[in-house]
Amino acid sequence: LDAWGVAGLGLSLGVPESWRPSTLHPWRRAGALSRVRRAWVIPPISVSENHKRLPYPLVQIKSDKQPLGSVLYSIQGPGVDEEPRGVFSIDKFTGKVYLNAMLDREQTDRFRLRAFALDLGGSTLEDPTDLEIVVVDQNDNRPAFVREVFVGRVLEGAAPGTYVTKAEATDADDPETDNAALRYSILEQGAPEVFSIDEHTGEIRTVQVGLDREVVAVYNLTLQVADMSGDGLTATASAIISLDDINDNAPEFTRDEFFMEATEAVSGVDVGRLEVEDRDLPGSPNWAARFTILGGDPDGQFAIRTDPKTNEGVLSLVKPLDYESRERHELQVLVQNEAPLQAAAPRAVRGQARVTVWVQDANEAPVFPENPLRTSLAEGAPPGTPVAMFSARDPDTRQLQRLSYSKDYDPEDWLRVDAATGRVLTQRVLSPASPFLKDG
Repeated sequence: LDAWGVAGLGLSLGVPESWRPSTLHPWRRAGALSRVRRAWVIPPISVSENHKRLPYPLVQIKSDKQPLGSVLYSIQGPGVDEEPRGVFSIDKFTGKVYLNAMLDREQTDRFRLRAFALDLGGSTLEDPTDLEIVVVDQNDNRPAFVREVFVGRVLEGAAPGTYVTKAEATDADDPETDNAALRYSILEQGAPEVFSIDEHTGEIRTVQVGLDREVVAVYNLTLQVADMSGDGLTATASAIISLDDINDNAPEFTRDEFFMEATEAVSGVDVGRLEVEDRDLPGSPNWAARFTILGGDPDGQFAIRTDPKTNEGVLSLVKPLDYESRERHELQVLVQNEAPLQAAAPRAVRGQARVTVWVQDANEAPVFPENPLRTSLAEGAPPGTPVAMFSARDPDTRQLQRLSYSKDYDPEDWLRVDAATGRVLTQRVLSPASPFLKDG
């Protein structure tokens, strides 16, 4: 019976000179009448990667079918006569197999060779036998995060345990060993423990209640990953976590009362600005103010729009004011956000304000109560004939005004106007032939 005999193999770096590699007998001879059988399968031979003491004896193969010195041994395969060449060699007379170069498991984790036994004439003595060499992993690769910075976002006020983001790392070592058993941790987060990381999955979640964007808007975390289940080589990365705003701050007026002045008899002009404060994210609907006039404007003379840059309320006139009828307007104004306020948010202390608008008197133009005024005149009426009597009114009833009348247009110079009384008289006969006389 021909078979491989296999012995244990020590891989200690300190190998004494007298140490001999284990001997394998793949072609052991039995009784004379026994016929040759196929060789047994040899268990894999293990050798550590990064072995530095070279050449290093791995094993000795031996056939006892021929006397010592009458058998030639050879091996073939990757690492011998195929790339990477020269990693292994065999003493053709003794059958000792040697490791000649440092191995890297991450490059090649096993080599499958074939062993041959020939007589001195080159004839095959036995069927070739498989020889498998397994490269044993060492922790020679540091874990690495898949990116330098992980980015996450979470709503402020999120409940503890809310998922934020996930850190990921890899390790080139053997995933079946502790050399690639990774554990995640947070080295620093710049505050009391706000976030936690699952040591196995790398998931980052919230820990505390009360995350407030208005207090801290961005958190910078330093992450670590370690192999050997947390006791080996390490690597670090950053995580930047931003808090997204919610409407948890109501807008408030900066004062309880605002005082403004507006000139009467004008419209479409701005009267003044109402300043508000809001701690939510500027430019967002949680920050943008919306103003409502609750009272004091029964005729709809005022309007308030929001300045999108400053968030102030701009009070304007949409209808003219009249000083003589009302010297002062007192408006009650409410401020709210465009977005609904969170139910748990505190109520605004100054959510309403009183706006007092003092009306400034202006010299308003007098007006004719009847315009146009229609009258008739007999044909051929002599100069000095009364035509009409204008009586204008001045809106400025609280000021002593003197009105003065004058003629604005009279191409034939037919009429004259009394400047003090507004009385209109003819100053010459009206000609029926005048081109300015149309259908009487």
